[in-house]
Amino acid sequence: MRPLPTGTVTLLFSDIEGSTAMLNRLGDQWGEALSAQRAILRQCFERHDGQEMGTEGDSFFVAFSSAHSAFAAALAGQRRLLEHSWPAGLALRVRMGLHTGEPDRHEDGYIGIDVHRAARIAATAHGGQVVVSAATRALLGGLDGSWQLRDLGWHRLKDMPGPEHLYDVVAADLPSEFPPLRSLGTRAHLPRYATELFGREHEIRDLTGLLARPEVRLVTLTGPGGTGKTRLAVELVGQFQEDYPCDIFFVPLHTADRAALMWSGIAEAVGAVAEANASPDERAIGALKDRTALLLLDNLEQIPDADVAVSQLLNKAPDVRVVATSRRPLHLVDEQEYPVAPLEVPHVEPHRYLSGELGGAVALFVRRAAMVRPGFRLTLDNVSAVVTLCRKLDGLPLAIELAAARCRLLSPQALVGRLDERLKAGVTAADRTERQRTLGATIAWSYDLLAPDDQRTFRRLGVFTSRVDLDAIAEVAAADVGDPLDAVAHLVDVSLVQVVDAPDGQPLITLLETIRQFAREKLEDSGECEEIRFRHATWCLQAATDARDLLHGPTQTVALDRISAIEEDIRAALDWCLQPGAAGSPERRECGLALLAAMNTYWYRFGYAAEGRGWAARGLAIVESADEPDSARFIDALHGVAILGLQQGDLCPATAALERAVEMSRRLGDVDREARESNSLGIARREAGDVEGARRLIERSAELARQTGNREREATALTNVVPLCMDVGDYQAAVDAARSALAVDKELGDPWGIAISESNLVTALLHAEGPEPAYRHLREVAPSAVALGDTELTIAVLEAAAAVLAAFGDAESAATTLGATDSLRERVGMPRTEPDQALLDKFVEPARANFGADKWREADAAGARLNIEQALKLALTSESGVGAVGSNR
Repeated sequence: MRPLPTGTVTLLFSDIEGSTAMLNRLGDQWGEALSAQRAILRQCFERHDGQEMGTEGDSFFVAFSSAHSAFAAALAGQRRLLEHSWPAGLALRVRMGLHTGEPDRHEDGYIGIDVHRAARIAATAHGGQVVVSAATRALLGGLDGSWQLRDLGWHRLKDMPGPEHLYDVVAADLPSEFPPLRSLGTRAHLPRYATELFGREHEIRDLTGLLARPEVRLVTLTGPGGTGKTRLAVELVGQFQEDYPCDIFFVPLHTADRAALMWSGIAEAVGAVAEANASPDERAIGALKDRTALLLLDNLEQIPDADVAVSQLLNKAPDVRVVATSRRPLHLVDEQEYPVAPLEVPHVEPHRYLSGELGGAVALFVRRAAMVRPGFRLTLDNVSAVVTLCRKLDGLPLAIELAAARCRLLSPQALVGRLDERLKAGVTAADRTERQRTLGATIAWSYDLLAPDDQRTFRRLGVFTSRVDLDAIAEVAAADVGDPLDAVAHLVDVSLVQVVDAPDGQPLITLLETIRQFAREKLEDSGECEEIRFRHATWCLQAATDARDLLHGPTQTVALDRISAIEEDIRAALDWCLQPGAAGSPERRECGLALLAAMNTYWYRFGYAAEGRGWAARGLAIVESADEPDSARFIDALHGVAILGLQQGDLCPATAALERAVEMSRRLGDVDREARESNSLGIARREAGDVEGARRLIERSAELARQTGNREREATALTNVVPLCMDVGDYQAAVDAARSALAVDKELGDPWGIAISESNLVTALLHAEGPEPAYRHLREVAPSAVALGDTELTIAVLEAAAAVLAAFGDAESAATTLGATDSLRERVGMPRTEPDQALLDKFVEPARANFGADKWREADAAGARLNIEQALKLALTSESGVGAVGSNR
């Protein structure tokens, strides 16, 4: 392999657009097409001196020492792909992104923000398109006449700070017409609607004047479901694009039911950079506190503490303004409430509508009807029926759109008759307002007009909580009704479901919450609810299992994104599977227990111990209530409760659960699980102060792992020997054990295991050889370890840094760093164990005594206000540490 380019490097990412759809269409010929794509691009990249950094599936990651070479390789690749004769005549369309920067070298590759930026730029492109950053454009120089760079404006990219100026290539022999980039948005990331806004001129005039007043920072549009609050709010904030050129954000919150999910939605919408172990509210406020921004928070009514979150946002981000939609006001002191009424249906002679004097409701109906029935217009024959329909629907925009969608098959006159029948049968729910009853009746009426197969698919979609792709729908909702795309298309036609684009361009299916609730009611009444809920739970189990398998490799970010996208569905599946009444349903219970086992790693590593422990306790209770004999699922349930309990410092019940798990594993002869439980019980014994007992158990775990050939479990046991050696003062043995574990982790290619062993090695070096070698190693390994996002690992790295700084005598930096870790521990409920406290105190207590208690408390309090990135930067740039390391080289 040639030496990697250093200094300024141009990075190219590429992949095939719609590869899953192509695979399905090409079938056995997919392998031939994929191989041809790889061969063509690889040849172009090599011809222009590209260094291939990675190939996964249909994607490439290539580094070039020259921006010109990278650009030439991209153009050559696109031309060759366009010329190639593809199987079945289905051309593969490849998207590419280029960015130039100075990525950090790491082992045999690159890491750093420039790598992530290049990948995000590529993800915005469409098949056949080459998108480049401003940094790359600046190095390309003048044009040669055969191509030019088209300015695509400023775009916000996921997890990237600030907007990015992007360009794409226009060449005579390449496609040049593409949809808008798949970024987080340009001037204002707002939904696009198929029709203009009707009948809201008065509201827009009032609201625009209101929001223009400098003292008004919160406007809440209130009203019942279906009145068009969201549509009106989008139009309102769009009036302010000149005032907030890159800082208008739309935050859909219809699936959020608590403040934590609301903060997550805000953080994602504003492109807050992912920070290891930073809570969603910290990320969101950190991204907004110094910005002048306008947020549209859509659907707050189901979030009990939305008022607290909005108040906190406005207080901590003084230049942020909020437009909210909700069925109820937030009741904040500074809130300006604006009730939204339905569209007007004027009481005038019907013929006056023909002269253009249309109320908003009638205008909306005509426009939507014309979209499904080209040429539809008001006439003397239909105007009375249209006005009657709009009036019977109380001018509710959603109800009108649903009714107008039926004009493809039925005339307005026929619609009136059918609507009359449906309203008589469906408006008697006394616990709903008149308009809500009317809207529910309209949805039910639209549902009743569907073909039986479409009804079945629609009600089954109610089982999902998240946006889902066609594969999920095929598995859960449309397994026995043919092509899921056709089934969804029918529902889109009648406005019962919505389609949005995923980051990879594939369609995601979602329902308005009002419609989702109706679908769920129909599913519950259908007689197939249990079957569909079980299919849904099985789908969640497969998704969680696939993601868990990725958590130990280089694709960890992919795994986190996958779980994050369906977290609410997983919670719903667990809640259904782990109901106490499900104890008599073996399949349902087993699915829930398997889902628990698949999620344990996620909960344990990423700061969700409290939530995970609650689910694990429910699972264990079901197993125990079933009064079953020993089983692998029983052991897994005990394990989940125990390891999450240990993280929270609840030692006694965790130890008891692990003792049961070890004994049960032995009775079953399950050597692999005995190795796992022995290791965890050894950790519990150490926390209780029984070092010798802990060592016997962990060495037993390593021995059993070698018997089964489980190298990963062996590496885990070796890693846990390190603190045991330090507990008894055998520091050189701790160094040796850490290096042995590290060797196995590297052999396995496990980034997480490597990071833990590297962190242990820092602490062992500090005790065995002093702060200088420990600090040198810390600076090498800390950034990549913290970047993994593992909460406990992040704490361990920063506390190791605090101990090293204390050993150097930099008490202020040590106290500040510990303040940050103590704050994180408190936030996630993860107290420090007594053995770890003792190892830390060896260096911290002398530094604290010399520094003084008052100054230590001040520095500690300052650290509590830092996020992880700031604390890590402080630790790695300490003058005492850097100076000492420098003098030792």
